[in-house]
Amino acid sequence: MMWNCIETDPFKKGTAYFVGTKYKMDDYAPYIFKTEDYGKTWKKITTGINPMHFTRALRADHKRPGLLYAGTEFGMYISFDDGANWKKFQLNLPETPITDLTIKENDLIVATQGRAFWIIDDLGIVQQHQAANYAKNIHVFDANPVVRSEGGGRRRGGFGGGMTANMGANPALGSVINYYLKGVTDSSKFSVTVLDKKNKVIRTFSKNAKDPQDKIEFTEGINQFEWDMNYPAAERLDGLILWNGGVGTVKAAPGKYTARFVFQKDTVLVPFVIKPNPNYAATEADLDDQTAFLLSVRDKFSEIQKAIKDIRAVRSQVNEFTAKLDGQKELKAFADSVVKKMTAIEETLYQTKAKSGQDVLNYPIRLNDKIAGLFNVVASGQTAPSKQAKEAFADLAAQSDVALNRLKAVMASDVKALNQMIHEKMVPVIGIK
Repeated sequence: MMWNCIETDPFKKGTAYFVGTKYKMDDYAPYIFKTEDYGKTWKKITTGINPMHFTRALRADHKRPGLLYAGTEFGMYISFDDGANWKKFQLNLPETPITDLTIKENDLIVATQGRAFWIIDDLGIVQQHQAANYAKNIHVFDANPVVRSEGGGRRRGGFGGGMTANMGANPALGSVINYYLKGVTDSSKFSVTVLDKKNKVIRTFSKNAKDPQDKIEFTEGINQFEWDMNYPAAERLDGLILWNGGVGTVKAAPGKYTARFVFQKDTVLVPFVIKPNPNYAATEADLDDQTAFLLSVRDKFSEIQKAIKDIRAVRSQVNEFTAKLDGQKELKAFADSVVKKMTAIEETLYQTKAKSGQDVLNYPIRLNDKIAGLFNVVASGQTAPSKQAKEAFADLAAQSDVALNRLKAVMASDVKALNQMIHEKMVPVIGIK
């Protein structure tokens, strides 16, 4: 007998598992023995394993007592009853010799002979497997903690930009929560809302969300929800030339968060944790301060972008209307004055003379571009915002508010008066000259 693997039980003292082979003696039977009394007595535990699949490795789960994983010459097996019964556990793993197994950070790592390393990124579903879970309309599995990292979405394996059919997928960069749904139809209502440390809504994901970034798909059975730990992005406005490239997303600070799953009439709340990146010395309070500051900057930037959108929408309507006027000098003059006021505000908020990426070298950047630059500086580090950054933002925000309040006055007074004048003069909207 050649002994390949010895594994001690992480929950019971005196319990160990020995895995051996005799294939060199033309005996291909699996050999797994368990002792519960420090080796005084032994019991063979191979029921369910193919009699020709000789065993090479066994590991005990670190969280669920009695959950065992076994590697054989012809693939994987799993036992939920401390080895009393085994069944195949191949999933998408090719049928290949399993030479060793290990568990790290709740991932099962499988060493194969000729098929490289395979990893199950999260054993949570396996550890929490119970028949009762699937009798409910919705069951949400406990989530593993995730380290706060840069970027978002799912990273893919490989060295190039393209994917191939046999290329593995790296784990998601964000928080992953697995859930089970029963009775899904085309009209099923389902959403996931992420709540911050104070139970305030960060963002909501659903099948019919307006923002494509907030759309999720779900099916009958096991599903997986991924949140990249980013707050919703700033207001988008296509076609702007910004030297600082706009405002990106804001990463959630480390701490305890909650995901609210709603399926039809059922609601499930699931806590999850974002852990600090160990490569940085910043405290949770530092990163809370950074996140709160960046959200304030994002919101001010969004307010400016929305104002520019509104200015352009109103100006387009006014110009289209006045182009059709025949006579009506008083009305046209007033309409032109409204456009002029709004354009002056737009020029305060954004450098309208910029038509290419290099134009900002000749024409100074305006408030939205300056705020974007400040955002990028503070977001580039893993620390609380500096005193200078806060003072700079206070100054830029105050200047922005002056322009934004002027726009509110124009919309509330001038645009309203223009609409009233059009109504009083009964100017025809449709007709031919």
